[in-house]
Amino acid sequence: MRKRTTKENLEEGKITGAENKPKASVFIDYRNYHYYLEKYKWNIDWGKFKMFLSSMYNINKIYFYEGVPSKIVFFDLYPASSLEDFVNMRKEKNQEFKSLEEKGFTIRKKLVNRMYDAKEKKYKHKCNFDVELTIDTVDNLDDYEVCILCSGDGDFVKLIRYLKGKHKTVIVIAGKDRLSSLLKKAAHQFMYLKNMKPNIMKPQSGS
Repeated sequence: MRKRTTKENLEEGKITGAENKPKASVFIDYRNYHYYLEKYKWNIDWGKFKMFLSSMYNINKIYFYEGVPSKIVFFDLYPASSLEDFVNMRKEKNQEFKSLEEKGFTIRKKLVNRMYDAKEKKYKHKCNFDVELTIDTVDNLDDYEVCILCSGDGDFVKLIRYLKGKHKTVIVIAGKDRLSSLLKKAAHQFMYLKNMKPNIMKPQSGS
């Protein structure tokens, strides 16, 4: 019987007990995931996520990039909220980050920016980790053979080309409707979050 490839196992979202796993580092652009998960109303259990990838790869490092709303941004988003709500949000975020660190994640965080769009005459919020993620991948090239890029952002196309030039394999994991066609084409392999959902989904409240 023909042995299944890692790519086939990834595409079907299957956990395997592969031997001689390639060394990999994972880079999670959470802001790119946030909107996808919010749209389809499910969340990721990051412990399960790491375990799923560890079944196929020797995970060396796993980076998690997320923006934290400042007070002014929080009240832009939730104008009916109270100061207590803001304080509780920050406490919950800190607890989430602590939990991730205990699972072996390296956290990269910064405040969400508030910018005024004169054309649309309203404030917009932005928190981009392109630079931080790129620096981490480039500065730590010796840590991995496989770069698992958890983002569908087309801005990472040049980074993927650079990593290919350094003889790294690049796998992209993203929501199907958040995956840039150029990024999909540039990567060696890609995986849709939907296919992984049974293995990585956080149980729904009350279930």
